[in-house]
Amino acid sequence: MDFIQTTYLARMRNNEHYQFMSDVANAINKATPAALQLDSVYPVFTAALARLNATLLIDQGSATTEQITAMDVTRDRTWSALNERMKSSLLSPIEAETESAKAVKRVLDLYGNVRNLSYNEESAAITNLVEDLEKPQNAAHCSTLGISGWVAALKQQNLDFQALIDSRNIELANKDSADVKKVREEIDPVYQNIVKRINAQVTLEIGTAVTETFIRELNQRIKYYNDTLAARAGRASTAQADTPAEPVTE
Repeated sequence: MDFIQTTYLARMRNNEHYQFMSDVANAINKATPAALQLDSVYPVFTAALARLNATLLIDQGSATTEQITAMDVTRDRTWSALNERMKSSLLSPIEAETESAKAVKRVLDLYGNVRNLSYNEESAAITNLVEDLEKPQNAAHCSTLGISGWVAALKQQNLDFQALIDSRNIELANKDSADVKKVREEIDPVYQNIVKRINAQVTLEIGTAVTETFIRELNQRIKYYNDTLAARAGRASTAQADTPAEPVTE
């Protein structure tokens, strides 16, 4: 059984940090704190997460959050429409439609049910899915099924969703960084305590199948965030190398 991998919390932006902690909470709820033997520490974690949420002022009643939620529902519905058209076309009496449905199914199956992913992961999955469906060989199949317009709509909805996320990120960047830093320093040790407890189960060989699934899914999320941080660091290094040094003036 694998251990929970290291994630670089201090390097995350405020919105990424909050989203990651929310992903952790969702994963624990899915497995249940009892099954993971986290009954004593999980309430401390959720309390700290609530304080972080309040500090960032990401309340469900905010205009931006409502727009983000609505756009997420919209793109989920479009994905569902594509998926349902594909499934119904598999039963088509027209052979060309059946063959095209099989081809589109192979593409959709690569990404699974994107609606179950976190915001960032779903955005990335939809971006890649649309790129695959727009390839000439797949675009022809989409045309046969009459879903080319839906693919274009999903692409635009995903772009609009990401624009809303970027807008909210700018808002978050303008919040009192001192307060956010303080709350992050409260929740990070609690998260690390959770990691130690789960990894101890692996070391002692007392982890269950539920524990193994939790670790695997959490590591997938950690890889996503670590890759994001690595890509950003790479871009920053490139930009720094390409920028001439300014002369020092007294």
